[in-house]
Amino acid sequence: MNKTYDVNNFAIDHVLRGIMTSASDGSLMWSINQISEPSLSVTTESTEAVDALGARIIEFDRAKKAEFSAQNSLFDLSLYAAQQGSGKEVATETKKVTVPAFETIVVPDGETKSAKLAHKPNTAPTEIYYMKGDDTFGKVVKCGDAAAEGVFAYNEAAQEITFHTDAASGDQYFVQYEYEAKQAVAVTGDAINFPKAGRFVMEVLGSDICDPSTLIHAYVIFPNAKLDANVDVSFTTDGKHPFKIKANPDYCDREKVLFKIIVPSEETE
Repeated sequence: MNKTYDVNNFAIDHVLRGIMTSASDGSLMWSINQISEPSLSVTTESTEAVDALGARIIEFDRAKKAEFSAQNSLFDLSLYAAQQGSGKEVATETKKVTVPAFETIVVPDGETKSAKLAHKPNTAPTEIYYMKGDDTFGKVVKCGDAAAEGVFAYNEAAQEITFHTDAASGDQYFVQYEYEAKQAVAVTGDAINFPKAGRFVMEVLGSDICDPSTLIHAYVIFPNAKLDANVDVSFTTDGKHPFKIKANPDYCDREKVLFKIIVPSEETE
């Protein structure tokens, strides 16, 4: 006779991962595995019945809402793309991504004072900027047909800048341009696309409070979840990537499920 599995209390270690899949075909939309500060909030809206003097007679609950919020410890491009309602664009040989380049070039020793750029610019650079010791810009040098005093030249075929004749060896110059990259990732934020709904499942690792060696894997399931498009990201080392998921009921579902927490037995069947 099989023993009934009926866990009640368990100690939570941490969230292992979260996965959002398409509600229509189950395909993966995005996944994260650095979740911190997870929190599930359930709220209700209520209406009061009052008498002629305004004294409350009874309170009726009308609507229940569930919302999951957390931080991803690392900035996640797939998550951010989903928050923007766009996909993560991965460059290929046939579908390149336009990338800006900020490059520092150094005036070499010798008679031929030239430097080859790391990438092939889409359009020839028209200016280079002298870099001071504190990495701020100084003199602006314009591009000309040939290198001269105060004028540099650019050879498109050689992808090379020839410095102006009065440039001193060892001086550093900053040049900016754009190029087509076959190895890059891009995320676009626009004003017309928004996050898509899906099925979000989160795996939580824990242990039995009476036997810490017995691991427990719990699952929090949101059948009809949608990312909140409102997000503030801090581009700092200690900054985290916040996200919020709203649990919506399936309107045609009689049970109107918002979420479900499942704790299965670890025994194999």
